[in-house]
Amino acid sequence: MILADLQSRLRIALTNTLVEEWTLFTPTTGTSRPSERTIGFHLGWYLRQTIERTWSVDAEYDRSGMVLEPSVRLTGAEQHIPNLIVHHRGQLGPENNLLLAHVSVDEATSEDHTDVVAAQTLQHRFGYRYAMLLDLRLQLEGRRASVTPYWQWATLEGGPETSEPVPVYTARVLGEITERARAAGD
Repeated sequence: MILADLQSRLRIALTNTLVEEWTLFTPTTGTSRPSERTIGFHLGWYLRQTIERTWSVDAEYDRSGMVLEPSVRLTGAEQHIPNLIVHHRGQLGPENNLLLAHVSVDEATSEDHTDVVAAQTLQHRFGYRYAMLLDLRLQLEGRRASVTPYWQWATLEGGPETSEPVPVYTARVLGEITERARAAGD
């Protein structure tokens, strides 16, 4: 699968996650933000519907029992490992490891590129064709939520596709998605 095709499928999965699961992002009860693991699960759930059945979509899959040393963990407030992978279970190499993804709720505007470096380290170590960091940039204002998703991609052969994260949607498209999501959540 080529990068543009995978990006399109992930954009569809993210759109479905935002529209169908909008209550995850709104502070309807309590004040806590949604967890990355929960969002990763829902994103994987909708991604599963867009890719060939030969691929497995998993979260934190590790059949080897290998403990990841700090140098290959994604960094941040907590130690993170990718929360979504697309692969052929039990198989090694780039032909069997399609995507390694990390979702964050709000890492916005960090000048620190350690997540990209850590993701590429894991990508190279395990032979994932693509690595993706998705930052939803969730903002809560009272009982109203907004997301402005940005992502950054890297390929196994070429490294980062962009030097900085880029918007997943144009402003117009994001507005339409958010409007649909809010209407569905009401």
